[in-house]
Amino acid sequence: MDCPYFHIVTTIPSELNELVLYNSKVCYDILFNATSEAILELANDGKFLGAKVGITSVLHTWGQTLEFHPHIHSIVTGGGICNNKWIQSKKEYLFKVQVLSSLFRGKFLAMLKEADLVFPKDKQYLNNSYNFNKFLELLYNKTWITYIEPPKGNPENVIEYIGRYSFRVAISNNRIKDISNGMVTFEYKDYKDNSKIKLITISAEEFIRRFLLHVLPYRFTKIRHYGILSNRNKKSMISLCRILIGTIVNNDFTINIKRKPKEFKCPNCGCNSFLYKFNYCNSYRLC
Repeated sequence: MDCPYFHIVTTIPSELNELVLYNSKVCYDILFNATSEAILELANDGKFLGAKVGITSVLHTWGQTLEFHPHIHSIVTGGGICNNKWIQSKKEYLFKVQVLSSLFRGKFLAMLKEADLVFPKDKQYLNNSYNFNKFLELLYNKTWITYIEPPKGNPENVIEYIGRYSFRVAISNNRIKDISNGMVTFEYKDYKDNSKIKLITISAEEFIRRFLLHVLPYRFTKIRHYGILSNRNKKSMISLCRILIGTIVNNDFTINIKRKPKEFKCPNCGCNSFLYKFNYCNSYRLC
């Protein structure tokens, strides 16, 4: 749709990584649900946008060095529907990132409490509800990293971005620089050092271990749509949104081109009853 799009990233803390690996399908579903519910709830709040937005979410599970780092990239419409009207967001503001972080954290941990989880051998003590609540209490007190990037460019840029990221695997061939003597060398971007490109060398076994961390559960859906872009009513809702957005654009255009009509006067007597054909007024003969 011809509207701005925000890029939102939601990430869980590293303390949950082992638990997520042992319960990947359950925890990935929770990650999707907590992210979408938090965004939809905040966008629908009258203190912010006050409308139902559209979301396209993509799951990523890796960092630059192939370590396990599950997070969601969400492309969110910079506007939404309320009472059959299109509500446009502010240019670089959808809602506060701190509020999103807190709400996302609360929803994720609440869903995790209700989930049927399997614990690794060294975490069997978490089968006890008291111990598990103590474990979660530490996570409630921690700041969860979320990120909201303002819209950049037009909808075509959004399509290009989604196309680039949707089916990307953990590492592409061109990042692998050397394979020899049982070692693998590949490049990565160090975000802690001004995004400099660096090289890392690890054993072939470690490389394979890291790569296999990112194999998704069988038939798992890694791209999902919510709100006005949800699959259930996407076709009709998008058509309605395009009409509403087009109406706003046309109204703005009409307002901008309005101008005061020019007054034509008879060059002989100065009256307003001007005849375009003869360049004189009706009473010219009497003037």
